[in-house]
Amino acid sequence: MRRNVGLVLVGIAAFFLALATLVRFYVADQVIAAPANLFQQSTLEATDASYLDTATLKIRKGVRLRAVNTVRGDARAATTKIAVWDSFTSIEDPATKKSIEIQQQRAAFDRRAGTLYNIKGASVGSDTGVRQSGIGTFWPIGVHKRSYPYFDLSTKRTWPAAFAGEERIQGIRVYRFVQRVPPTVTESVKGGLPAALLKVKNPKKLPGYDKKTGNVAVDRVYAATVTLWVDPRTGGQVSQEQKVRTTLRTKDGVDRLVAADLDLKMTDASQKSLAKVNKDQAVKIMAVRTVVPIGGAALGLVLLVVGLVLAVPGRQTIIPLPDSAEENGSTKKADGLRQAARPRSGD
Repeated sequence: MRRNVGLVLVGIAAFFLALATLVRFYVADQVIAAPANLFQQSTLEATDASYLDTATLKIRKGVRLRAVNTVRGDARAATTKIAVWDSFTSIEDPATKKSIEIQQQRAAFDRRAGTLYNIKGASVGSDTGVRQSGIGTFWPIGVHKRSYPYFDLSTKRTWPAAFAGEERIQGIRVYRFVQRVPPTVTESVKGGLPAALLKVKNPKKLPGYDKKTGNVAVDRVYAATVTLWVDPRTGGQVSQEQKVRTTLRTKDGVDRLVAADLDLKMTDASQKSLAKVNKDQAVKIMAVRTVVPIGGAALGLVLLVVGLVLAVPGRQTIIPLPDSAEENGSTKKADGLRQAARPRSGD
């Protein structure tokens, strides 16, 4: 009975040891990854911003702007290695209910490393020809203190996001990364703009002047400083700030007008929401990487030792008789010998 119990415990121990190994080296890689069916919203707001109202061709100053970003995962397009997220950002003026700018992105990326790929219909806006590279919305799980190439939607290219220190946001220790996008031409304004708006005194001398409309050809020039706070355990963003400045530049290389100047910061409510998501994900990661493997291995080893002790039979030992018993036996033996040596009466 004892041996049977021991063998059962050895079998259970082998199960827990195998389970610990399986969870640590296989299940962890499957679970610790960007979710395929994500749905997430975050809001950034700017105060004392200015922008060019294209409807009235006037600069609005001292306004409050709101940028709402929605990310939705396309689970049908995802695989075990690749996630596909569709992102939509709308920058609006709540006072006038006018849309200032809209950004759209379809990103396909490595679910663990965050690396962008140009597959699964990846695009910026409706342009599938944009070559996306570096990392985007999702950072690598286990972020390091170094620079990363970070994809910028406005310029449609990557710029370094440099590690800039550690902070605590909503109770989470995060890494701060700063990306500086230098003034970059992003597009040419179709049809140009009136010379009076650009305060050009002699527009006829400028390249791109249209005699029929009196408009001047201009390019939109974008520059920004983007700060991102990332949870190094999960690769998820916890907060973001975008300092954006857009100017209108004539073909002679002179910046004529500031078309947008805003400092977008994530709201406290959005920070709390993202912090909760990252905390929950971090608990799952710790469970499959540490708690379950170590706990399973420890329990398996304990059961193995107990099972072997019960299953392996010990040596049989001879229990010696007490000294008194030995003496009694010797006395009886001597008496018997003396009795046998006595002469019989009939002899």
